[in-house]
Amino acid sequence: MWFGYHPEIVERFPEINAAVVWVDSFQNLAEHPEIESSLAESVRLIAEHCPDRSAIARQPSIAAWREAYSRMGLKPNRYPCATEQLMRRIVDEKPMPRISALVDLGNAAALRHMIPVAPFDLARVEGFCEVRYATGEERFWPINAAEPDEIPAGEVIFADDTPDLISRRWAWRQSDKGKITPGTRQLVIVAEAMHKSGAQTVREAGEYLVTCLQSHLDADASVEFIDAWNPRSYRGDIMES
Repeated sequence: MWFGYHPEIVERFPEINAAVVWVDSFQNLAEHPEIESSLAESVRLIAEHCPDRSAIARQPSIAAWREAYSRMGLKPNRYPCATEQLMRRIVDEKPMPRISALVDLGNAAALRHMIPVAPFDLARVEGFCEVRYATGEERFWPINAAEPDEIPAGEVIFADDTPDLISRRWAWRQSDKGKITPGTRQLVIVAEAMHKSGAQTVREAGEYLVTCLQSHLDADASVEFIDAWNPRSYRGDIMES
Protein backbone atom coordinates (compact mmCIF):
# COMPACT_ATOMS: atom_id res chain seq x y z
CA MET A 1 0.00 0.00 0.00
CA TRP A 2 1.27 3.46 -0.85
CA PHE A 3 0.08 7.02 -1.20
CA GLY A 4 1.57 9.41 -3.71
CA TYR A 5 1.30 11.84 -6.60
CA HIS A 6 1.33 10.95 -10.27
CA PRO A 7 4.23 12.51 -12.22
CA GLU A 8 1.80 14.68 -14.19
CA ILE A 9 0.48 16.15 -10.92
CA VAL A 10 3.99 16.79 -9.64
CA GLU A 11 4.90 18.51 -12.89
CA ARG A 12 1.83 20.75 -12.75
CA PHE A 13 1.92 21.39 -8.99
CA PRO A 14 5.60 21.20 -7.94
CA GLU A 15 4.85 23.14 -4.75
CA ILE A 16 2.87 20.26 -3.21
CA ASN A 17 3.90 19.02 0.25
CA ALA A 18 2.15 16.36 2.29
CA ALA A 19 2.24 14.56 5.62
CA VAL A 20 1.08 10.95 5.27
CA VAL A 21 -0.01 9.37 8.57
CA TRP A 22 -0.47 5.60 8.49
CA VAL A 23 -2.67 4.24 11.31
CA ASP A 24 -2.70 0.45 11.74
CA SER A 25 -4.77 0.32 14.92
CA PHE A 26 -6.55 2.79 17.20
CA GLN A 27 -9.44 3.16 19.62
CA ASN A 28 -12.32 4.23 17.39
CA LEU A 29 -14.15 6.26 20.02
CA ALA A 30 -17.33 8.23 19.46
CA GLU A 31 -15.84 11.12 21.40
CA HIS A 32 -12.83 12.14 23.49
CA PRO A 33 -12.78 15.16 25.82
CA GLU A 34 -9.26 16.33 24.97
CA ILE A 35 -9.86 16.05 21.23
CA GLU A 36 -13.16 17.90 21.64
CA SER A 37 -11.26 20.62 23.52
CA SER A 38 -8.67 20.84 20.72
CA LEU A 39 -11.41 21.13 18.11
CA ALA A 40 -13.17 23.85 20.11
CA GLU A 41 -9.92 25.80 20.40
CA SER A 42 -9.29 25.47 16.63
CA VAL A 43 -12.81 26.73 15.94
CA ARG A 44 -12.25 29.67 18.28
CA LEU A 45 -8.99 30.62 16.53
CA ILE A 46 -10.63 30.57 13.10
CA ALA A 47 -13.51 32.73 14.33
CA GLU A 48 -10.99 35.15 15.81
CA HIS A 49 -8.76 35.43 12.73
CA CYS A 50 -11.40 35.14 10.00
CA PRO A 51 -14.40 37.38 10.63
CA ASP A 52 -15.77 36.81 7.11
CA ARG A 53 -15.28 34.69 3.99
CA SER A 54 -12.96 37.21 2.36
CA ALA A 55 -10.60 36.89 5.34
CA ILE A 56 -10.58 33.11 4.87
CA ALA A 57 -9.58 33.51 1.22
CA ARG A 58 -6.68 35.79 2.21
CA GLN A 59 -5.03 33.22 4.48
CA PRO A 60 -1.80 32.20 2.67
CA SER A 61 -2.47 28.45 2.89
CA ILE A 62 -6.04 28.82 1.63
CA ALA A 63 -5.08 31.36 -1.04
CA ALA A 64 -2.56 28.84 -2.42
CA TRP A 65 -5.24 26.15 -2.72
CA ARG A 66 -7.61 28.62 -4.39
CA GLU A 67 -4.91 29.43 -6.93
CA ALA A 68 -4.33 25.72 -7.54
CA TYR A 69 -8.04 25.20 -8.13
CA SER A 70 -7.97 28.03 -10.66
CA ARG A 71 -5.13 26.24 -12.44
CA MET A 72 -7.34 23.14 -12.53
CA GLY A 73 -9.96 25.19 -14.38
CA LEU A 74 -12.31 25.35 -11.38
CA LYS A 75 -13.91 28.35 -9.68
CA PRO A 76 -12.55 28.45 -6.10
CA ASN A 77 -15.71 30.06 -4.72
CA ARG A 78 -17.79 27.18 -6.07
CA TYR A 79 -15.30 24.41 -5.29
CA PRO A 80 -13.39 25.37 -2.14
CA CYS A 81 -11.06 22.80 -0.63
CA ALA A 82 -12.50 20.85 2.30
CA THR A 83 -10.81 23.01 4.94
CA GLU A 84 -12.09 26.24 3.42
CA GLN A 85 -15.55 24.64 3.57
CA LEU A 86 -15.05 24.00 7.31
CA MET A 87 -13.84 27.55 7.85
CA ARG A 88 -16.89 28.91 6.04
CA ARG A 89 -19.12 26.94 8.41
CA ILE A 90 -17.48 28.69 11.34
CA VAL A 91 -17.86 32.15 9.77
CA ASP A 92 -21.48 31.35 8.90
CA GLU A 93 -22.04 30.15 12.50
CA LYS A 94 -23.06 26.66 11.45
CA PRO A 95 -22.30 23.68 13.72
CA MET A 96 -19.29 21.53 12.97
CA PRO A 97 -20.04 18.02 11.64
CA ARG A 98 -19.45 15.50 14.43
CA ILE A 99 -18.89 11.84 13.51
CA SER A 100 -16.22 10.42 15.81
CA ALA A 101 -13.17 11.40 17.85
CA LEU A 102 -10.95 10.59 14.87
CA VAL A 103 -12.88 12.87 12.52
CA ASP A 104 -12.88 15.58 15.21
CA LEU A 105 -9.10 15.26 15.40
CA GLY A 106 -8.75 15.57 11.63
CA ASN A 107 -10.93 18.68 11.62
CA ALA A 108 -9.01 20.15 14.54
CA ALA A 109 -5.73 19.65 12.66
CA ALA A 110 -7.17 21.05 9.43
CA LEU A 111 -8.40 24.21 11.15
CA ARG A 112 -5.32 24.57 13.36
CA HIS A 113 -3.00 24.55 10.31
CA MET A 114 -5.52 25.80 7.70
CA ILE A 115 -4.76 23.01 5.24
CA PRO A 116 -6.75 20.02 3.93
CA VAL A 117 -6.50 17.01 6.27
CA ALA A 118 -8.25 13.92 4.93
CA PRO A 119 -8.64 10.58 6.75
CA PHE A 120 -9.50 7.56 4.57
CA ASP A 121 -10.55 4.11 5.73
CA LEU A 122 -8.22 1.58 4.05
CA ALA A 123 -10.66 -1.35 4.19
CA ARG A 124 -11.96 -0.73 0.66
CA VAL A 125 -8.83 0.84 -0.84
CA GLU A 126 -7.02 -1.56 -3.16
CA GLY A 127 -3.34 -1.48 -4.07
CA PHE A 128 -2.51 2.18 -3.65
CA CYS A 129 -3.93 5.69 -3.25
CA GLU A 130 -2.74 8.19 -5.84
CA VAL A 131 -3.57 11.78 -6.76
CA ARG A 132 -3.83 11.80 -10.55
CA TYR A 133 -5.88 13.01 -13.48
CA ALA A 134 -9.10 11.11 -14.24
CA THR A 135 -9.35 9.15 -17.47
CA GLY A 136 -13.14 9.53 -17.66
CA GLU A 137 -13.74 5.88 -16.80
CA GLU A 138 -13.97 6.35 -13.01
CA ARG A 139 -17.00 6.55 -10.73
CA PHE A 140 -17.58 8.73 -7.65
CA TRP A 141 -20.07 7.60 -5.04
CA PRO A 142 -21.12 10.55 -2.83
CA ILE A 143 -21.61 9.58 0.82
CA ASN A 144 -24.88 7.66 1.24
CA ALA A 145 -25.83 8.20 -2.43
CA ALA A 146 -27.85 5.69 -4.46
CA GLU A 147 -26.09 6.44 -7.75
CA PRO A 148 -22.51 7.43 -8.66
CA ASP A 149 -21.45 10.70 -10.29
CA GLU A 150 -19.84 10.70 -13.70
CA ILE A 151 -16.24 11.94 -13.66
CA PRO A 152 -14.92 13.96 -16.60
CA ALA A 153 -11.51 13.14 -17.99
CA GLY A 154 -8.85 15.50 -16.67
CA GLU A 155 -10.35 16.08 -13.21
CA VAL A 156 -7.83 15.73 -10.36
CA ILE A 157 -8.84 12.78 -8.19
CA PHE A 158 -7.74 10.51 -5.34
CA ALA A 159 -7.82 7.05 -6.94
CA ASP A 160 -6.82 3.47 -6.18
CA ASP A 161 -6.60 0.32 -8.30
CA THR A 162 -10.38 0.28 -8.96
CA PRO A 163 -12.80 2.52 -10.91
CA ASP A 164 -14.34 3.84 -7.65
CA LEU A 165 -12.74 7.09 -6.51
CA ILE A 166 -11.68 7.98 -2.99
CA SER A 167 -12.05 11.74 -3.51
CA ARG A 168 -12.84 14.10 -6.37
CA ARG A 169 -11.62 17.56 -7.35
CA TRP A 170 -8.51 16.80 -5.30
CA ALA A 171 -9.29 18.01 -1.75
CA TRP A 172 -12.90 18.99 -2.40
CA ARG A 173 -15.10 16.04 -1.47
CA GLN A 174 -14.59 12.52 -0.09
CA SER A 175 -16.46 9.48 -1.40
CA ASP A 176 -18.53 6.92 0.43
CA LYS A 177 -15.73 4.44 -0.27
CA GLY A 178 -13.23 5.99 2.10
CA LYS A 179 -15.46 7.43 4.82
CA ILE A 180 -14.62 6.82 8.47
CA THR A 181 -17.17 4.61 10.25
CA PRO A 182 -17.42 2.92 13.68
CA GLY A 183 -15.90 -0.14 12.00
CA THR A 184 -12.78 1.62 10.74
CA ARG A 185 -9.60 -0.05 12.00
CA GLN A 186 -6.85 0.98 9.56
CA LEU A 187 -6.57 4.27 7.77
CA VAL A 188 -4.34 6.86 6.20
CA ILE A 189 -4.55 10.58 6.97
CA VAL A 190 -3.19 12.96 4.34
CA ALA A 191 -2.41 16.59 5.19
CA GLU A 192 -1.52 18.69 2.13
CA ALA A 193 -0.18 22.18 1.55
CA MET A 194 0.56 24.35 -1.46
CA HIS A 195 1.79 27.60 0.10
CA LYS A 196 5.38 28.87 0.40
CA SER A 197 5.97 27.49 3.91
CA GLY A 198 3.95 24.35 3.22
CA ALA A 199 6.75 21.92 4.06
CA GLN A 200 6.93 23.27 7.61
CA THR A 201 3.14 23.37 7.94
CA VAL A 202 2.64 19.72 6.95
CA ARG A 203 5.47 18.68 9.26
CA GLU A 204 3.76 20.41 12.18
CA ALA A 205 0.38 18.96 11.21
CA GLY A 206 1.75 15.42 10.83
CA GLU A 207 3.55 15.51 14.16
CA TYR A 208 0.45 16.95 15.85
CA LEU A 209 -1.74 14.17 14.43
CA VAL A 210 0.61 11.36 15.48
CA THR A 211 1.03 12.78 18.98
CA CYS A 212 -2.73 13.08 19.48
CA LEU A 213 -3.45 9.68 17.94
CA GLN A 214 -0.96 7.99 20.23
CA SER A 215 -1.90 9.95 23.36
CA HIS A 216 -5.69 10.00 23.04
CA LEU A 217 -6.65 7.05 20.82
CA ASP A 218 -3.88 4.56 21.72
CA ALA A 219 -2.94 4.38 18.05
CA ASP A 220 -0.19 2.57 16.22
CA ALA A 221 0.63 5.52 13.97
CA SER A 222 3.60 6.81 11.99
CA VAL A 223 4.14 9.74 9.64
CA GLU A 224 6.17 10.37 6.50
CA PHE A 225 6.62 13.63 4.62
CA ILE A 226 6.57 13.77 0.84
CA ASP A 227 6.95 16.42 -1.84
CA ALA A 228 7.64 16.80 -5.55
CA TRP A 229 11.13 15.32 -5.12
CA ASN A 230 9.93 12.36 -3.07
CA PRO A 231 6.28 11.86 -4.12
CA ARG A 232 5.39 8.52 -2.49
CA SER A 233 4.92 7.17 1.02
CA TYR A 234 4.82 3.42 1.64
CA ARG A 235 2.92 1.76 4.47
CA GLY A 236 5.33 -0.25 6.59
CA ASP A 237 8.17 -1.91 4.72
CA ILE A 238 6.07 -3.12 1.78
CA MET A 239 7.34 -1.59 -1.46
CA GLU A 240 4.59 -2.27 -4.00
CA SER A 241 5.04 -1.45 -7.68
